[in-house]
Amino acid sequence: MAYNIKNSASSVIAVEGTEEQRLKNQAALQLLRTWRTEDAQEQTETWTVIKAALEEDRLSDRPLFQ
Repeated sequence: MAYNIKNSASSVIAVEGTEEQRLKNQAALQLLRTWRTEDAQEQTETWTVIKAALEEDRLSDRPLFQ
């Protein structure tokens, strides 16, 4: 039986790549969970500042947000 080294090497790389991606995904999920549990008051204040900055100096007379 012949053993194909080329296919075996690419399989190892694929498995390593999958593990690396899994770790990146876990880190991203943890970051999203952290953001979700942050202070609601701080998020409201931040949104107010962002919204005002977006509305400032618009070419249109219509508001971006109601």
